[in-house]
Amino acid sequence: MWALLSLIPGLANGLLTWLNKKTDADLEKYKAAVGADTTIGVDDIRSRIEIARMVNQQRSEDREHWFTAWMVPAAFGVFLSHAAAVVFDSMPLLGHEIGSWHVASLPGMYASMQNNIILTVCGIGGVSAFKKIFSR
Repeated sequence: MWALLSLIPGLANGLLTWLNKKTDADLEKYKAAVGADTTIGVDDIRSRIEIARMVNQQRSEDREHWFTAWMVPAAFGVFLSHAAAVVFDSMPLLGHEIGSWHVASLPGMYASMQNNIILTVCGIGGVSAFKKIFSR
């Protein structure tokens, strides 16, 4: 019986040593995984910053070109004049007969595109686009 009791501390010591080594190995694996995730995350953030910088540079170059500076106001003017013709043709102003101008509405998707352009330019881009054009 005494011999059996003398084996318990050795077995317990061996078990604790094995558990410590396993824990250390698991900790090293975890550290390596966290380090790899951090490296991937930093590289991802850097690439996103570079993409955003390139997009911003392209937009700046587009804004500086004379064609793109006049493109939106020109489209706005064309669609606004058509919208005005449709509206004024449907109003009995100063003896005007409704529908006498025979202004047809735009077909299909162009009708909604006309509304979107007018609302966008009036609501968001109008002031900044005209300010930019006429401040040169």
